[in-house]
Amino acid sequence: MFEHLLVEADALSVDLVLLRVALAFLLGVATAALYWLTNDTPSGSRSFMNTLAMLSMVTAMVMMVIGNSIARAFSLVGALSIIRFRTAVKDTRDTAFVFLALAAGMASGTTETVLVVSAFAGVAVFVYVLHGLRFGTASGAAMVLTFSVVPDEHSQESSMGIIKKHSRMIALAGLHTQRQGQLVEVSYLLEIRRNSTAHRLVADLSALPGITRVAISPGDRVSDQ
Repeated sequence: MFEHLLVEADALSVDLVLLRVALAFLLGVATAALYWLTNDTPSGSRSFMNTLAMLSMVTAMVMMVIGNSIARAFSLVGALSIIRFRTAVKDTRDTAFVFLALAAGMASGTTETVLVVSAFAGVAVFVYVLHGLRFGTASGAAMVLTFSVVPDEHSQESSMGIIKKHSRMIALAGLHTQRQGQLVEVSYLLEIRRNSTAHRLVADLSALPGITRVAISPGDRVSDQ
C-alpha cells in the first residue's frame, strides 16, 4: 500500500543518503570545532555549537528533498516563511559560522563533495590564521573585568597575580563593598595579552578561592600611560 512512496527510490539510494548526511555531520562538527578554537569572547555557548552541527545535517536533508524540483523549492520557501526565529545573534562573527554550516550542508546534500571538502579546508585555514594573527584587534582595545573578592590580603594578591598574567595596561575602574563588607566588588579596565584570551582569564580567576561573580565585557580604550 506504500508503493507510491518509493517511486523515486532509485534516485537516491539509502547508502548515498547516509553518506551525505554523515558528511554533513562531520563538516558541521568541524564548523563547531573551528568556532570553539577561534572564539575569544565569552559569547560562545554549547547550544550554539550543537546547533552548527545539526544545521549542516538538516540543510543536507533539505537539499536532498528538493533535488532538481523547482516546485519543491518554492514549496519549502513557503513552508519556512511561517517560521519566525527570535533568537538574537550576539556577535556578527557567529553569523558567518551559521552561513558556513549552511553552505557545508547544501554542498553535502548535492553532488559537490570535492568542492565542499576542499573549500571548507581552505576557509578553516584562513579563519585559523586570522585568529592566530589576531587580525582586527586594535592596540589598546580594552575589556572591563568585574569580580567579587573576599577582603583579605591573600585573595587580593592571588587575583592580581592572575590579572597581571593575562593582561597589560591595567587600571582600576571601580571598587565598592557588598554584604556589609563581607565582599568587595572590583572593576578593572585592562587589555588582554596577545598570548592569552578572555576565556582563560575568567577561568583562572573563577578557580581561585574567595573569588565569585567573574564577568568581562568590552570597554573603552586603555591609556598608554
